[in-house]
Amino acid sequence: MKKNNLVHADERLDDLELNDLMIIQNSSEYLFTSDSVALSNFAKCKSGDMIVELCSGSGVIGILMNEKYKPAQVHMVELQKHLADMCERTLEYNGTNNIVVYNRPLQDFAKEFGYNKADVVVVNPPYKCTGNKQSEKQSINIAKHEIKVTLDEVICEAHKLLKFGGAFYMVNKIERLTDIMCTMRKYSIEPKTIKLLSNSVLISGISGGKSGVKVIK
Repeated sequence: MKKNNLVHADERLDDLELNDLMIIQNSSEYLFTSDSVALSNFAKCKSGDMIVELCSGSGVIGILMNEKYKPAQVHMVELQKHLADMCERTLEYNGTNNIVVYNRPLQDFAKEFGYNKADVVVVNPPYKCTGNKQSEKQSINIAKHEIKVTLDEVICEAHKLLKFGGAFYMVNKIERLTDIMCTMRKYSIEPKTIKLLSNSVLISGISGGKSGVKVIK
């Protein structure tokens, strides 16, 4: 298939500004933000690691991390079929062959994938509780609001997926920080590093880690 045929008429091709990587997006749907790029820069992994990205959307975080760190595999989990499809076409466009996309709910993904297999779990989840003002477009609501998945479910699944000592990385709104840290500890992911952005927060944790957290600039 020619590369041009991978981009549908209602979509656009955006430059990720890293080693000629491109990403397919639809301007009428949910678009990735600077938070996703910030998370891809904040999260770390080693060559040969296995990464799982939950709520992967268009796949920008996993794609950028894959290019920067050269992990062995990246596994992306996305509920919405149109986003998973766009991501798969982006991977084909870029010639990426070590990333797998799963179009399915993240709840109980570990049961299918395997427990304690991931070195790194990274996630940019829906930020908002369902009581907040919503868009007229349901697909955008699902991406932004806890309609199909909750914060507790995200962190619970990360705990199941991570190896002991594995790393967890999340971006979310600053006002959710207390909820995030309490839920991480509930599932034995010890918060380790916090970085405040203008309206959001980046947080890392270690599965089974010792207590002790630091705030970085």
